[in-house]
Amino acid sequence: MKNKALTNKQRIDKNRKTIDALMHFSMKNIESINMLRHEITSVEPMILAQPQLKGLSPKNRRCFFQWANLKNLGTAYDYILEHKKTPIDWFEINALHTMLAQDTDVLPGFRVSMAKVLDEFAPSAEQIYYKIEQITYHLNDKTYPVLTRAFDTHFDIIMTQPYNDLNKRLARFVMNWFLIQHGYRPIIFNKKTDSVEYTSALRKRAKGDHRAYTEYMEQSMLHTQNQIINLLKTR
Repeated sequence: MKNKALTNKQRIDKNRKTIDALMHFSMKNIESINMLRHEITSVEPMILAQPQLKGLSPKNRRCFFQWANLKNLGTAYDYILEHKKTPIDWFEINALHTMLAQDTDVLPGFRVSMAKVLDEFAPSAEQIYYKIEQITYHLNDKTYPVLTRAFDTHFDIIMTQPYNDLNKRLARFVMNWFLIQHGYRPIIFNKKTDSVEYTSALRKRAKGDHRAYTEYMEQSMLHTQNQIINLLKTR
């Protein structure tokens, strides 16, 4: 009797164990860490921003990727690596956003006006603090699986739109921080198709299709894990 095909979650867990084992024996463990940093701070932003860049002039495109923005991504990434045991609460989320907004025109602190996300109105400014408290409570609720909490937090921060800008970027960093704290590697959205599929998955989740969103996030994690494994196995 043939074994049943592994589920995405089973494949993710299997890959996680493979990566942990390879990190002990591969000469490229530092290189794999640097690869993740490069992809998250340089490649991913370019890919995910493609739909936003279509209507911008060359000058405005350059401004979109000003040096401060890219520098801040590196600062935030280094921070989450260095604080693997720091509890993630609203204070830490706010501090992370401050890092991402440093030396840019993005205002610090929660937004004070109405906002829309994925063609829907986000919660009012008065509700933001309560929503963030709900998000962090769920994030730390151990009755739910780690991946469920990570993916839910990513989506909920985006839909809450707590800040004037950089909410998606923040959501990915908080999710990856939580994953790192629980023995996973961060997820990279660096496939060319992610420029469309990432937003599409968010829209499907917003319309109630949790399964499509979860499958996309799991596939993105598997893609990242396979990149790491392939790098660690090469000599």
